[in-house]
Amino acid sequence: MAIASPNKRAVIYARYSSDMQKVTSIDGQLLLCRKVAARNDLDVVGEFVDAAKSGLTEDTRDGYQRLLNGVRKQDFDVIIVEHFDRLSRDPATIQRLKQVFEFNRVELMDQKGVYATATDISIASLYNTIYKPQLADKVRRGHDNAVNNGRIPGSYAYGYRPRPGVPGERMIDESEAKIVRRIFIEYTAGRSTRDIAADLTREGVASPGATRHKNKAGRTTWNHQCITGGRHGRGIIGNELYIGEIHWNVRSTILNPETQKKQKRRNPEERHIIVKNAELRIIPQALWDSAQKVRNERAIHMFGPSGKPRRRPVVPRNNEHPLAGVLRCGVCNGRMRIAQSSRNGGPRAACANAHQRGTCEHTRSFDMDVLLKDVAEKMEVRLLSPKAIEEAMRAWKEERKKDQRKDSECSNLERRRRVLNAEIERLSYAIANSRRKPDELIKRLDECDVERETVEERLRLLGNGVENVIPFDHPKFGDRYRSEAKRLVTGLKINPKAIETRIAFRNLVDCIIVHPVRKRMPYEYTPYLNAAALFSMKLFSEDGEKSRTISTAYHDNVQSGKSVSS
Repeated sequence: MAIASPNKRAVIYARYSSDMQKVTSIDGQLLLCRKVAARNDLDVVGEFVDAAKSGLTEDTRDGYQRLLNGVRKQDFDVIIVEHFDRLSRDPATIQRLKQVFEFNRVELMDQKGVYATATDISIASLYNTIYKPQLADKVRRGHDNAVNNGRIPGSYAYGYRPRPGVPGERMIDESEAKIVRRIFIEYTAGRSTRDIAADLTREGVASPGATRHKNKAGRTTWNHQCITGGRHGRGIIGNELYIGEIHWNVRSTILNPETQKKQKRRNPEERHIIVKNAELRIIPQALWDSAQKVRNERAIHMFGPSGKPRRRPVVPRNNEHPLAGVLRCGVCNGRMRIAQSSRNGGPRAACANAHQRGTCEHTRSFDMDVLLKDVAEKMEVRLLSPKAIEEAMRAWKEERKKDQRKDSECSNLERRRRVLNAEIERLSYAIANSRRKPDELIKRLDECDVERETVEERLRLLGNGVENVIPFDHPKFGDRYRSEAKRLVTGLKINPKAIETRIAFRNLVDCIIVHPVRKRMPYEYTPYLNAAALFSMKLFSEDGEKSRTISTAYHDNVQSGKSVSS
């Protein structure tokens, strides 16, 4: 019989960022931390590594997320790092991590071999607070110097290629430059950017994404936004590099501390850097001026004298709507996205391929509130009928013949769970330290918590089969089915945007195929049920708890699902 070691269990975390260090930095960190563990009689039970990952991010670091999962499960007692900034360069994140570690009784140790105290973490946070702006100033100074010398830091624009052996210098790619000229000529002639993008897609012309991300699906399709540039106007039509002018430091990216999302802001004119390089000119000046004139005229015609959109207040158009992410186009079977607002501010959905890429003929938009109301009314009739139960049984039997345990699905679920865990920890910390009323943060925290439980339940079902599930031939299945279906229909009528109702609806309805109809005609659609959710019939948890059922966002069985209505 093996005797358990009296030593504490330790793990090592190592990271390097792509901007300053090399792969060999990982080996050096691991070797140093192993020596620290040996000196302190610690048994190393695991090592977590993130290569070429910034210390300012959390979601994209797989090793970091696995480390946090181990902390929550208390799989070890000590975490050893070379420096605290290997875990994070964000002062608030370091403080939060210390609280998470203490809550789970996990200690932190650096290369000195001393367990970190609250004072050590505070000093590290203060250092990072000072170091980050200094590092940003040094990087910015280096970039500004490169631009003044005619070089361009960062990625290269469509129509150009890096000059071999000369970092930062660009050379014209003639094959792409022809496409750029074509776009300017057609745009000046009066064609819309959507039509231009649709033609380029149909002709199989490589898009800007395809030339730089050949291994990513969907990059071969042109989007009109890459031509117009959206809100900031930095698309092909507005890129001054095509007339041989390098415009630098025009905008800055700033992180919203509450949402952790990056936003772009225009810098004052005195901070802009403009350097001319005639060798990079692709578009003649006359053609450029004509294109900008057309652009300004279109903006004034659409938005008025200011040329800028006047945005009216709208209802939040995100995951709060039960139909968000559920609708599919009846022509191309592609996803439908929220593309417009109705007169009352509600969301309207349209085919993404038609709205953004011009590759689908289904151009009509649909009021999502009207569609949801109609779906709820038909569900009440169809779900509670004896025929619905019979169809559900047949769908479940067909689904059970297939292999539900797909590695790709499990991988997506695990990745989503890591993201949700990080988001929940961030929101918890923000709520605890917020100076304002954290109502929105609490609401978002509840949504993340519900989705995490949904993902964990889906992982459990994939890994453990049908334990604790009422089969269709069980005597109580009919009662359970009617009870859950009735509760869902009632929730859709009373408060369809409640968290529990939205999750339950998405668990049951795998997708809704929306068919094209003429204007002012009733909507035509075909909902499909999620067979996996049907056989469990746990749309809502008992005793008022949050839903723990399967999320349809990770279960796509459109072909095998059974239609609720048509």
